[in-house]
Amino acid sequence: MTIYTYVLAYKLNGRFWSLPMEERKNINGNVINFIKGYKKNLISIKYYKSIRHDNDVLFWAASEEPINLQRLKEGLNSAFGIYGKTEYSMFSLYEHSPYTNASKSLEDTLKTEPKKYFVAYPMSKDREWYLINYEERKKILAGHIGTARSDKESPGIISYTTYSFGLGDQEFVVLYELDDLSAWSHVTEKLREVMARKWIINEAPIFVGIYNGDELVI
Repeated sequence: MTIYTYVLAYKLNGRFWSLPMEERKNINGNVINFIKGYKKNLISIKYYKSIRHDNDVLFWAASEEPINLQRLKEGLNSAFGIYGKTEYSMFSLYEHSPYTNASKSLEDTLKTEPKKYFVAYPMSKDREWYLINYEERKKILAGHIGTARSDKESPGIISYTTYSFGLGDQEFVVLYELDDLSAWSHVTEKLREVMARKWIINEAPIFVGIYNGDELVI
């Protein structure tokens, strides 16, 4: 099975925030109703309130067909109407990593209940990385993975590496689900020490979302 993933960041404008609370709830209802009707076309969809200054809502969806993700964007645009628009998106391919052994199907990994927080960012590597032979790259990444998994604060952090070669402005989209932002920050800091960091040239912007329940987008 081929799985595509899509991260969409929406910004709500000043007109939305000036509306009475009841009208804002109605717009939230429009978005939720669209998602409920459309999710049959998707493998999964999760959504979060965004902490970033330049967007307010994050959607993370997966599908076997790219057209389903494009139509998701159209439906969300219609549900938000004049009150919001996309500010950023990341489209990628979700496949098994050549550097790790998979223990469950990719589809099953996406169908878990949302954790409290969601982190997503694009990533690219220096071209010199790809000139290193595969066995050496595997050894370098084993150090990275081992450091992450052995850290005392890493349990509860679920990671997804997806691929954007030829599909987006980045080479990878890296996604995480977690319940503790401080633990996540500490593990990330520790990983700055591993050799694999030498070849990373971009990891921005970073999006952090807060899960607010299935009935609340806004």
